[in-house]
Amino acid sequence: MTKEQIFGKKHRGIIAAALLLCLLAVVLLWQEIPVRFLAAWHSWLADELPAAGETELPDPEDNPVQPMPQEEHAEQEPEAEPEQEQEQEQEQEQENTEEKTPTQPVPREPEQTPIIYVGQQLLIPGAGGKQTASKVVTQGLIAGKEPQLALTFDAGWLYDQTMALLDVLDAYDVKSTFFLRALWAEAHPELAQEISKRGHRLENHSLTHGHLVKMTDAEISKELQKATRIIQKISGTQPTLFRPPYGEYNERLLKLAAEAGYPYTVLWTVDSHDWAEEIRGQKVTADYLVERVLKHAAPNGIILMHLGGYQTVEALPRIIEGVRAQGYRLVTVNEMLPPAAAEGTNIYTVQQGDTLYAIARRYNVTVEELIKANNL
Repeated sequence: MTKEQIFGKKHRGIIAAALLLCLLAVVLLWQEIPVRFLAAWHSWLADELPAAGETELPDPEDNPVQPMPQEEHAEQEPEAEPEQEQEQEQEQEQENTEEKTPTQPVPREPEQTPIIYVGQQLLIPGAGGKQTASKVVTQGLIAGKEPQLALTFDAGWLYDQTMALLDVLDAYDVKSTFFLRALWAEAHPELAQEISKRGHRLENHSLTHGHLVKMTDAEISKELQKATRIIQKISGTQPTLFRPPYGEYNERLLKLAAEAGYPYTVLWTVDSHDWAEEIRGQKVTADYLVERVLKHAAPNGIILMHLGGYQTVEALPRIIEGVRAQGYRLVTVNEMLPPAAAEGTNIYTVQQGDTLYAIARRYNVTVEELIKANNL
């Protein structure tokens, strides 16, 4: 073997060994590169970002301290939250709408709305139209500056105690409302005139004191209209209140009463029982009458008594003194009722499902006006 051959063979061995070493180095570096790369990446993040829970503070040189503004005397309004800003915008839009729209009465429910019941009659103020039914009242609808109630006297047949009763009322300066059976007034015109002359009110208690609900429409109309003419002729005043005999009424009677010019059908808050000699086994004495009236007296109350009551004249002074001692002022029923016959008033009968709010909306009035007009 020549020298050149030996040198070439040796040279090839060196080259092969070098290539092997290079390959080994590449393998080792390939395993090491990802580890070193990730370590370098984490190191960079640690340098660039603050550690968790730490707050990076600004360099004072980059952000020099600004002088504090002077405190103003007027308090500045705190910045509104997003919800507050939205509410303010809505209120502003509502105000703008109200400025453009004519003011209309908006009925609203008061905090404590009185309870109404089916069949109850409500006076609708400002409703317009003709009244279609007489309103049944058991108490006054207009509250006075002080508690008040009314003594009422029905005249049926008896008359001999009339002057004595009027003298008691005069002695205590009390004015009352008298409901007369028209035939009684026709039979005793001088007594009816004396009642009116002393400042009391004469009202309609029918013509004959019959059971009107059992009569025909024509008979009822005759009872009301003829009684009206008799009372008006004797007293010179137009009766406007109607008290049905025995307190009996129905929708038909109320309709006919309204047509006859009676906006109110007046019942009572307290029946004194002066028409009876005995009630449920108990004798009706003057003490009984006084105790019963004083026990049940209430603001705007209407007390039922009679001209021919057995113990009425005897009990009357103590009744007057007693209710006044309780703080009541005695007035006529007429003073406790608004002029419902005036134009612009109507009577509404409550139906199933009605509420004061719904009725107020229907007639374009407020709930408060309904409550006030009906003393609810």
